[in-house]
Amino acid sequence: MTASSGSFTPLRSALRCVALVLACCVAAPAGADPCLDDVVSYTVGQNGGYNAGEGGTENLLPDVVLGPPYGLGQNAGSLDVVSLGNGGSITVAFTDNRVVDGPGPDFTIFENAFNSPGLGIFTEVAVVAASENGVDFVEFPHGAGGQDLAGLAGRTPVYANADTNPLDPRDPAVAGGDPFDLATIGLASAGWLRITDPGAAIDDVGNHFPTPGVGKSGFDLDAAIAINSEGTCAACCDADGSGGVKPNDVLLLLRAVSELPTGVNLCGTAPCGGRSCGDTNGDCRLTAADVLLCLRLVSALPTPFALCE
Repeated sequence: MTASSGSFTPLRSALRCVALVLACCVAAPAGADPCLDDVVSYTVGQNGGYNAGEGGTENLLPDVVLGPPYGLGQNAGSLDVVSLGNGGSITVAFTDNRVVDGPGPDFTIFENAFNSPGLGIFTEVAVVAASENGVDFVEFPHGAGGQDLAGLAGRTPVYANADTNPLDPRDPAVAGGDPFDLATIGLASAGWLRITDPGAAIDDVGNHFPTPGVGKSGFDLDAAIAINSEGTCAACCDADGSGGVKPNDVLLLLRAVSELPTGVNLCGTAPCGGRSCGDTNGDCRLTAADVLLCLRLVSALPTPFALCE
C-alpha cells in the first residue's frame, strides 16, 4: 500500500549514494557488494506503478530498488519502493556478484509491510523465484494465503534504514524483511530474482482493501540484499572477461588508455567493487602505468605490489 510523496532531491540522491557505499560495500567481501545491480524487466499490474511513472509519480526505476532498504519499522510503510500492482512482476539481477547457498538464509527481500490497527500486519505478498542463468527460474514453495503466508515475501516489517540507523541489512535478526534459503529450492547459486504479486490467487490483507482503491497497489519492493554472496566480476587486468590475463587484454587496455575504441565492454558489465577496468593500483583511473603493470603480469614478471587488490 502506498501513498504519494515528493520526488528525490539532488541532496537526497547524494545521501542515497553515500548510504549505499556504507551499507552495501563496507565490510562486504571484495567484489561482493550485496545490493541488487539491475532491473531486467518490470510488468505493472492493476493499480501498480508507484515510483515507476504511473499515476503521476516520478519514474525512479531502477535506482529505487538497487540500494539498501529504507524501512520505517513496525508501524509505517516505506515509500522508497516500486509498486508491482495486482498481478505485476519484476525481475532483478546481481551483476558483480551472485547469491550462493551458505549457512542459513542466503538473501532477504524487503517490502513495506506494517502494523495496521485492527488488521494486524498489512500484507501485500509476492511469490519469489530464483535463477542461476536468468532463463530458468525456480519458485520458492509457499502457503496458500490467509493465515498461511509462509514462503512469501512481504510478510515482515523492515527495520534497516541506511538513512537513520546502523542496522545491517544482511542480518535477518535485526533488519526485518523476509529471508530466503537457496537450499529450499535446490540451487547452489542465483544471480536473478523474480518477484510476482499473485493478485487474488493468494489471499492477503491487501486483497480486502477496496479495489480499485486509493493506495491499493499490490506488492511494493524496497530492496533485495544478498546475505551469502561471492564476486563474479573480472579481475582488473582481465579486460575481455575471459577468466585469464592474456596479451589481448593488455592490447585492449592500451587502446582504452589511448582513448581508442575497444569493441568490447572492458571487464564485463560491472568491474569489481566499481574499480576501473585495468586499475591495478586502486586509484580509480586507468593510466599507462597500470597497462605496464598488466603487461608485467601477463609476461610473468614480478610487480612491485600485488595488483588489483
